[in-house]
Amino acid sequence: MKGILVSRLGASDVLEYKDLPEPVPEAGQVLIEVRGASVNFADIKARSGGYHLAKKPPFIPGLDIAGVVLEVGSEVKRIRQGDHVIAFPASGSYAEKAVANQALTFVVPRRLDLVKAAAAALVTGTVTHMLKHIARLEKQESLLVHTAAGGVGTTALQVARALGVTEVYGSVGSPWKEEHARKMGAVGVVDYTSATYGEDINRLTDGRGVDVILNPLGGATVERDLECLAPFGRLITFGELVAGPSTIPQGELYKGNRSIHGSSFGHYRKNRPGAVRDTMATVIDLLVNDKIEVFIDTCFPLQQAPQAQQKLEDRKALGKVVLVPEAFYQGKF
Repeated sequence: MKGILVSRLGASDVLEYKDLPEPVPEAGQVLIEVRGASVNFADIKARSGGYHLAKKPPFIPGLDIAGVVLEVGSEVKRIRQGDHVIAFPASGSYAEKAVANQALTFVVPRRLDLVKAAAAALVTGTVTHMLKHIARLEKQESLLVHTAAGGVGTTALQVARALGVTEVYGSVGSPWKEEHARKMGAVGVVDYTSATYGEDINRLTDGRGVDVILNPLGGATVERDLECLAPFGRLITFGELVAGPSTIPQGELYKGNRSIHGSSFGHYRKNRPGAVRDTMATVIDLLVNDKIEVFIDTCFPLQQAPQAQQKLEDRKALGKVVLVPEAFYQGKF
């Protein structure tokens, strides 16, 4: 089969498109024909050596796929050959075929477009897990989503609205992304590169601040978030897109019963796969019943994985970037 291999760490040019061995499922695994694989910032970190769950080279990058089951292992009970699925594969996703453990493979209705499903699997799972199970966001509460025009951000805005939350704000790093964030559901947008965005959020909320913040940025933004986090608020950190240390003034936490939570959906999938099933049931419901719009910026053929990652790394994508094997590639989505 064809696929992408990372033989050494580095920039996007280390992604090699080549012939790879056919994956063979173990007793509790399924073999999947990949119809789409999303491109995520975690893939970029893995390629460059910065992802906490990455394998050592050589490895096939990628975390999530959608496709059709080709074969099931002898211990697989609830998945059959021919099922359409979304999955978090054990073997990497940038390939024509992948194997996944049955606990991390989820059957979806055949009417669900598999490219859209691929685009949505990881980001919607990540967001749903954070909002429902980590932050426990309530309908009457308010939310700030950083990087609101990207794949995770646009999904978070929509999932929050689907859960009944109406006061949802977004942050962007470039002015041209503001319109898209508003289109996806943000009632107000601030610039996360500004040192005063905390004050801007407080002004938008009449001084109340927000109850929950989703922050993939890290760095100095963690301290700035505390400026606009309401009493009893929850700050969820799930990435480090901005270089630099974070300073956390303890008084800002205990005096207002504020809290900071770290969230890694990948760590959950690896160590508590059973806890992921409820999250993914919600994800499939959102997708199948059109409760969220899966916004795909660009589909790239699998062999153009370097260009796909570079577009994401350069912050030029609105929504998701998806890789599609050549046999199923139909151009820009």
